[in-house]
Amino acid sequence: MYKILIPARLNSQRLKRKLLQEVDYKTIIQMTWEACLKTNAEEIVVVTDSDEIFELINNLGGSVFKSKKEHSSGTDRIQEYVEELKLSDEKLVINVQGDEPLIEVEAINKLGSFMIDNRFDYGTLAKTFSHDDDFNDSNKVKVLVDENRGLDFYRTSSNNPDRNGKILHHIGVYAFTAGFLNHFAKLPQTANEQALKLEQLRAIDNGFPINVLELELKDSWGIDTEEDLKKLREHYKFN
Repeated sequence: MYKILIPARLNSQRLKRKLLQEVDYKTIIQMTWEACLKTNAEEIVVVTDSDEIFELINNLGGSVFKSKKEHSSGTDRIQEYVEELKLSDEKLVINVQGDEPLIEVEAINKLGSFMIDNRFDYGTLAKTFSHDDDFNDSNKVKVLVDENRGLDFYRTSSNNPDRNGKILHHIGVYAFTAGFLNHFAKLPQTANEQALKLEQLRAIDNGFPINVLELELKDSWGIDTEEDLKKLREHYKFN
């Protein structure tokens, strides 16, 4: 079994207070949390730095953990929870970003099985690009894969690694064993990670494998910009 941890930072640069933006009378963070409740996870915990988000999830009857430290990434935030709760090294945790309201339930379940069946320490999700515009969008992260191994991650063609492999659209859902996460979070940020603001490059730069599960995720996208928010509102208007 696995736990889902949802890092939920209120202050975002590209879309202000995005997790508390409302769509169809629900906030983004509530929609993400409710989607996760439908998975096979043994527990779902929102890990946040925000009193507003803490109170919202708590009032909905959810499990929520208030960060006591400042963090530069969602992964570092959930590692605080893992360390505080003293989870066993073997415990699998899945990090679902708080801005993934359309994440597909079966995608999470399949990622959990993928990790457990293969005894992987670190994994993530990816899908094929559905539009050329997404491929050219620097907000849509690309992953270069060989079979199920992630070779590199990048944002634009100028960052494109000159290596053979399939290029997929990376989905910001990660799975870790607690032991790996505790080790990973203590590593210093690398130059690549800082330049591209992609924490998974820290693993690649330190020689740790990232196992990538490719799935068909037709109606799943993260909310990064005002345009993404408009797209989500249109989605609910016509569905």
